[in-house]
Amino acid sequence: MRDLNAMAVFAQVAQSGSFSAASRHLGMPLSTVSRKVSDLEASLKVKLLERSTRSLRLTEIGAVYLDHCRQGMAAFNTANLLVEDRQAEVSGVLRISIPPSLAESFFVPIIGLYQSRYPKAKVAVLITERIVDRIEDGVDLSFRAGPMADTSLIARKLVRYRHVLVAAPAYLAEHDAPRCPSDLTKHRLIAFSFWRQSNKRWTLSNGKKQQTVTFEPHVSFNDYAAVHRSVVLGQGLAEVPHILCGESLSDGALVEVLPKWRFQDIDLQAVHTGTKNMSRLVRLFLDTCSEHIGAYNSAGR
Repeated sequence: MRDLNAMAVFAQVAQSGSFSAASRHLGMPLSTVSRKVSDLEASLKVKLLERSTRSLRLTEIGAVYLDHCRQGMAAFNTANLLVEDRQAEVSGVLRISIPPSLAESFFVPIIGLYQSRYPKAKVAVLITERIVDRIEDGVDLSFRAGPMADTSLIARKLVRYRHVLVAAPAYLAEHDAPRCPSDLTKHRLIAFSFWRQSNKRWTLSNGKKQQTVTFEPHVSFNDYAAVHRSVVLGQGLAEVPHILCGESLSDGALVEVLPKWRFQDIDLQAVHTGTKNMSRLVRLFLDTCSEHIGAYNSAGR
C-alpha cells in the first residue's frame, strides 16, 4: 500500500514548483520532503519528477499520477470533514422556506434524516409560494421551483423534475381518455391555481410539436397536495409534479394521460447568499438534501 503522506508531499512539491517551497509550506525538513518523494518513486518504479539544479518539472507519468493524487486527497479530506461534522455537536435553529407542493412528500423525509444525524438541530419551516425576503422573513435557506429573478442570490440546482398529466383508473373507466391535448377541454379538469386566477393554461410538447390548452378549471386549489388527492379520488384530470404523484403512478392509483405529450421540466433550487458566510446548519442541510436526492434519482423517480 502506498504511503498517503508521501503522495501528499509529492502533490505539494508539484504545486509549489520546488522542494524548498514545499518544505516551507509543509513545515517539514527539506531532506524529509526529498526522501518522501524518492521513496514514492522507488515504490512505484517510475520517475515522477525531472530534477535539475534550477528547475523541476513533472514527467508525463508524473502529471497523470498527480491528477489521481489530487482526486484521492480531495476524497480523503471530504471524508475527514464528513466524520468531523458527524461527531461535532450541531445545534441551533435552521429556518427554511419551501413550496407547499413539495413540503409533505419531499422535504419532510429530508428534515427527518437531517435531525436523526443532528438531534440538537431544530428546523422551522415556512411553507409558502411567495418569494421570501431573507432579512425580513428571517430565513436562512429557501427552496424555489422554476427560474430565479434575483441574480444577487446563489442558486444551487438540486433536482430537475416534471409535471405529468394524470387521472384515476376509475375516472377513465367512465370517460373516454383524451387522444390529443385539444380533447382535454371535454373533461373535468383540476388545476393548481392562485386565488382569483380564473383561466389556466397548459402547454404540452411532443417532440417539435407544441399545443397550449386554455380552460377554466372545474376545481382549483393553490396546493398541489390537494390537487393530487382530488385526482386520486377520480374527480377529474390534473397535472401534478412527478415528485408528488410518483408513488401513486407506481401502485396504480393513477395513470399517466397523453404520455407522449410532456410539460416543461422544472428545476428545484436551493437559494442562499453564498458559501463564504454559510452556517454549518445550512451547509449540512444542503448536504442532506443532495444525499436524499441522489437516492431519489437512483430509485428512478
